[in-house]
Amino acid sequence: MRKILATLIIASFACGADLFVGSMTPVLDKVGGKVIAELHAGAKLKQISQNGEYVEVEYVGFIPGESPIAYARVGVLEQDINVGDMKTFKVIKTHKDPYDNEWDEVSVKGFVKKDTLVADIDVVHKAGQALFEERCGSCHALHAYDEFGANVWPSVIETMISNSALTPQEVETLNRFLQSKAPIE
Repeated sequence: MRKILATLIIASFACGADLFVGSMTPVLDKVGGKVIAELHAGAKLKQISQNGEYVEVEYVGFIPGESPIAYARVGVLEQDINVGDMKTFKVIKTHKDPYDNEWDEVSVKGFVKKDTLVADIDVVHKAGQALFEERCGSCHALHAYDEFGANVWPSVIETMISNSALTPQEVETLNRFLQSKAPIE
């Protein structure tokens, strides 16, 4: 099974398929270079090239106004990447959400360690589902995935951190899973 999984991951790297961030990871300006951004669990990337233990990737997402945080979808606060300098973002075009707010579609190119990436978003979602069922379900009946909207789940999880002893990485994974299942409105 491990050989099959390893072969699939290698094939996805070779073909430039979509890759996903398995856990929070820094984006470097070059192999062994300085950190230009921080990717969140579940962020979708395109591979550009591979250089040893590093993969050159491109991230494309959306920012409202001058935010240093880019999100996966217009109008949905599903954090993907934080940059230290707004000049890191390359603006592609502008979109409007249903409320007429402008969101810039942006891209960031950089290098990430290959071992922080997964070929299937379900790896991140399954980890989030397990956390939801084990940690949240140990104190109270589980909420339905659609009980809260995608923009509300992070606030709900935030109120439970101290009760559930969730690490920052677990909070990321749990939020990504619940936001993927929740209604947008």
